[in-house]
Amino acid sequence: MKIRILSLGCRLNMAEIQSVSTELQDCGHEIVTTGPADVYIVNSCSVTVTSERKTRKLVYQSLREMGSDPAARVIVTGCGAGEERCVDNVYYLSNDYKYLIPELVTDWNLFDSLDVSMASRFQYRPALKSSRTRINLKVQDGCDNFCSYCIIPFVRGAPVSRSLTDITDEFRELVAAGYREFLLAGVMVGHYRDGNADLAGLVEHLLGQEGDFRLHLSSLSPPSMTPWLINLLEHDKMVRHLNLSLQSGSDRILTKMNRRYTRRDYLDTIEDIRKKMPLFNFTTDIIVGFPGETKEDHDDTLACITEAGFSHIHTFRYSPRPGTAAAAMEDTVSESIKSERSAEVISLYTGQKRRYYGLFDGGTSRFLSERFRSGITRGFNEYYVPVAVQEKLERSRFHIVRTTLNQDGSGLTGTVEK
Repeated sequence: MKIRILSLGCRLNMAEIQSVSTELQDCGHEIVTTGPADVYIVNSCSVTVTSERKTRKLVYQSLREMGSDPAARVIVTGCGAGEERCVDNVYYLSNDYKYLIPELVTDWNLFDSLDVSMASRFQYRPALKSSRTRINLKVQDGCDNFCSYCIIPFVRGAPVSRSLTDITDEFRELVAAGYREFLLAGVMVGHYRDGNADLAGLVEHLLGQEGDFRLHLSSLSPPSMTPWLINLLEHDKMVRHLNLSLQSGSDRILTKMNRRYTRRDYLDTIEDIRKKMPLFNFTTDIIVGFPGETKEDHDDTLACITEAGFSHIHTFRYSPRPGTAAAAMEDTVSESIKSERSAEVISLYTGQKRRYYGLFDGGTSRFLSERFRSGITRGFNEYYVPVAVQEKLERSRFHIVRTTLNQDGSGLTGTVEK
């Protein structure tokens, strides 16, 4: 059976669908990226109105491509699927049942017998696929922060953590299969708890496993950055990069967003880490034009960006998400001003990125080779800065490279140190 997977959303969503894809292939199905298919899987996202619009577009695209084939099916899963239902050969399957897709495509009657006892957030097999070097390892799901703009607590539910034993078993299997970089994925990875083990305990435990690998933490916020975890970031098997979520540099807006830190908390966290590791790479997320955001609030954000020094910022123009507290707030910022503020943020971090990458000009880095194409091996160094080496290197291997800054400042060119 030919199956096409169309996926949107976060690393957690990707981690889940990678596992589903692996199991589908193990069952003898062919995963195709173009052309007609027997089953289309839309792994949806609902974090913004725009992402929901993209989900609908992918569903309509799938329906057009399957045409009049009465045996073809579309499965919509992920955070935008809602409750389980079937409408005209389109099966909606929530995250709790996503892991059952490999069984469902061989027995569509299973859909009618789904019940709560079958729901699970962690029953995924290791996503073994020999062509990959980096992999998302799901360790946590759910959130109860209820940021005023965010729908995720309503669609992903309360925080739950995967057992340390299960994570370790999958981790060892993936290391043995040749994976070299592991990004610990979850909705709120900083909420990880299994008995006495918090996120720092999980990281320390995995760092103690055998093998040639490195760990990469996904998006975190200042309250998660304990002294123990900060100390672990210095380990030579840690990627020295964090997406430390900011959203706004204005304390007034952070309060309206129901974020659980202040501007000072945020900048102090960066300072604490860079005291230990001056080259540490920070990226972040910014929402511009949140309801009630004034020019002064925006200026506070720009000043915070300047002080923090990011290599990249995921910039979002605020749009009301129905079902959230912020949707009831008066949207006082015009679309034109949102666009202007977004452009200012992008312009500011673009210059910061070039300056940050320039810190590696002439130095050496530990580079992980990921893919070779058109005479160039590409990958990232230990600070998650892109590096291109103009020779063929074996995939999934660490190399010491001497780097120079590209002319356009977009990355580094490396030469392997012999």
